[in-house]
Amino acid sequence: MVQLVPDVLLLIFAELQNYPSSLYSCILVNSSWCCVAVPILWKFISYGYDAPSDHKLESREKLYNVIAHFLPNGPKDPLSKNNISLPLNKFPRKPMFEYMKYFTRIHPGWIRDMIQLSINEGSTHKKNVLESEIYKLIFNKCNNVKHFYWITTEKLCSYPNAKPFFSSLQSLVISLEFNTLTSQILPELSNICHNIINLEICYCKEDSSDLVTFIDMQHNLQSLCLHLGDENFEIEENDDENDDGNAVDWNNIEEKQYTLLSDVILKKADKLKQITLTPIITLIDPEFLSSSVNIQNLELNNDDGMYMDIDWRKWGKCLDKASFPHLKYFGTTFLPSNIESLIIEKSGGNVLEIDIRYPLEFHDYPAENVKLIRTIYNNCPKLRKLTLNIDPKNLREVSGIFSNCTQLEKLHLTTKNYIIPNGDELLKIISNESPATLREFSFGDNWNFSLKGLESFFIYWKCQEKFPIKFTNYYDEMIYSWTDDHKKLVERYRQDGTIR
Repeated sequence: MVQLVPDVLLLIFAELQNYPSSLYSCILVNSSWCCVAVPILWKFISYGYDAPSDHKLESREKLYNVIAHFLPNGPKDPLSKNNISLPLNKFPRKPMFEYMKYFTRIHPGWIRDMIQLSINEGSTHKKNVLESEIYKLIFNKCNNVKHFYWITTEKLCSYPNAKPFFSSLQSLVISLEFNTLTSQILPELSNICHNIINLEICYCKEDSSDLVTFIDMQHNLQSLCLHLGDENFEIEENDDENDDGNAVDWNNIEEKQYTLLSDVILKKADKLKQITLTPIITLIDPEFLSSSVNIQNLELNNDDGMYMDIDWRKWGKCLDKASFPHLKYFGTTFLPSNIESLIIEKSGGNVLEIDIRYPLEFHDYPAENVKLIRTIYNNCPKLRKLTLNIDPKNLREVSGIFSNCTQLEKLHLTTKNYIIPNGDELLKIISNESPATLREFSFGDNWNFSLKGLESFFIYWKCQEKFPIKFTNYYDEMIYSWTDDHKKLVERYRQDGTIR
């Protein structure tokens, strides 16, 4: 029998890296295939268990049973001392592989799930002991981990082998939901962890000097994501009263800023390739934009700041001095259209994806929407994916997108107002003017198409023998005009291959 050399097997199995069932079948062929496929399969496991509930219970139990074989379980070890008996199903002999070294990413999802499935009783102490032992195992055996998610109150920096583990990380997510992380752990982490490339901070509710020091210590930082939230601004979108029972004056909520974080972001801005701020972006001074010359991905989500009374003129002044020649992805929520237009105007014509949702609407929104659409098609000739809100009065402007953005592949359109009587004009524009590259069209809940308009669109698409288009309506339960006849029509053309 002709044997494939390992390098060829590696190329083949790499194509199957997102198909664990197929990889598992390859492992069972022979020992040569097994040795090549096992590391690839476990790499998938390390990335694929963010949400363990997405996987079958049987598969998870088998995974955790394998991991449990590497936990110290001698008479004097913590598990035995606390009457924790693992693994539940012991192997007849020592495992063939050092499976733990194949982990490249650690997410707490599988750790919590393993604890829950291994200790059915409600003993918090036992669960804490097992959690501690799992992290010790990770620091001791998982020598190839580059991505780590810290969402535990455990003082991990004090664990054996923590220093070499954290010093070799490239990507780190830290949740500051618990105060001990900020006041105790970050100073320790700042002493041993200096090589982070991708940093994400969750629950950042104060202008912490400890956090600023930690960010400043990262010499190779290229991507920074901050989930910002003012601890004094906890009002939910639908709240009409504050804690005193008085009505909330949304127009006079004071604008605040994190000055320390703003300064360190400005200091790092010229080296950053990706910046994400959410959900109150105005807590950060926009001055960093004028220095973000190397930015490739920029995401500004202002979901929780939508009701705050913001003076956007400073943002405009900073953008006047800015330039984003390398920008490829740009995403926003609840920003004024003129700010979005300025950012796109300052890009270098290399933008591949724009995701603009839920714009802030002022009295001249229709005119600003026109300007935004025109800014997009005049400055983004390489655009491949576009998500955008369209004012009903500006449908004809979509033609400009199709004329100038000739590489567009995916289009998702939303609108704030219900389209009356229907949006058939948009379907005609897509039919007649969309580029041959268009592969996907989806739309939000306020779009309304007639049966006749839909059928004409599908017939035209079929007659043109174009590539089957993925046609998706989101929130169809909210579209009152989306009748059973609409659904049957769509399904009929999906079955004959016109649409996907």
